[in-house]
Amino acid sequence: MALRVSCLIHAMLVLLLGCAAHRPIVLSGLGDADRAAGNDFVGAVADKMPMWDADGISRYERVQIAIVKADIAMARQSEETAAFLDYVSKLRADWDALVAWDEMLKKESLT
Repeated sequence: MALRVSCLIHAMLVLLLGCAAHRPIVLSGLGDADRAAGNDFVGAVADKMPMWDADGISRYERVQIAIVKADIAMARQSEETAAFLDYVSKLRADWDALVAWDEMLKKESLT
């Protein structure tokens, strides 16, 4: 009897909600917090870029600055959350590399 009731309930659910195999399941809200945090990070780094360009040792950091700017542009252009988060991850790594390079150059006193 319990098996029949279970089958009846499942059949009703399939009729009412449809079959997941024939339509995509959209779980809205899962990536929203990650996307918002990524947007905040991209915006914060983009706001800092004019200071990096005006820095006295920026001529030694042109390549790293260009890479970070390209990461920002790609992140801003991506519409899919997964691609956006990949670009944000790359931006974080390239940003960390730029900061480390800047600190090393300041230690060497190239100015």
